[in-house]
Amino acid sequence: MSPAPARLRRALVAGPVALLLGALVACAGAPGPSAEGGDTAGSSSAPASPDAPGDRSTLDVEGASRTAPPTRVRVPSLDVESSLDALGRLPDGTLEAPPEWQVAGWFADGVAPGDRGPAVIAGHVDSPTGPAVFADLDRLRPGDRVEVDHEDGTTTAFEVDRTAVLPRDDFPTEEVYGPVPDAQLRLITCDGTYSAERGYSDNLVVYATAVPA
Repeated sequence: MSPAPARLRRALVAGPVALLLGALVACAGAPGPSAEGGDTAGSSSAPASPDAPGDRSTLDVEGASRTAPPTRVRVPSLDVESSLDALGRLPDGTLEAPPEWQVAGWFADGVAPGDRGPAVIAGHVDSPTGPAVFADLDRLRPGDRVEVDHEDGTTTAFEVDRTAVLPRDDFPTEEVYGPVPDAQLRLITCDGTYSAERGYSDNLVVYATAVPA
């Protein structure tokens, strides 16, 4: 699908309210609410929004992070490697979109990759000029690896369990962002059909679980 005009891609795709704060799962059509140009959610991965993957009190019962902040993500099977921007929440509670098309971001107010709970890394699927950092995320298959480097020089490896295309209007927030007993990762971008009025119809979510070092 060809990217829609940039001026039509500046919308967050939101899902239902859930967890403690309610989670908006967005696809973000642009690198940020004030940025020009566009990401097409289908392209934009912008996790743009789990707003709530996480309240840490919901997702990590032990509280403080035990893992150094992530600095880079690698997906060897896709030949993808990106530094990671720290993403926060917008005033409406949704996750802000990564500020650059070719750079992914992690939800810094949630779970750090490698800690117990569902850490979130989002990226755009496309840009005004072509594919973006997570353009090929739909090619991932069970068993593929995702590697996350940390500030302290360590690396956490994850193995893909499954992928799912989830409708924004009936998004299973608890399933994606709810508590889990081990260290997991969610890679998120946009998917589905695009309309100028509503942006992309779906989110693509890749579920992965940390593997022993």
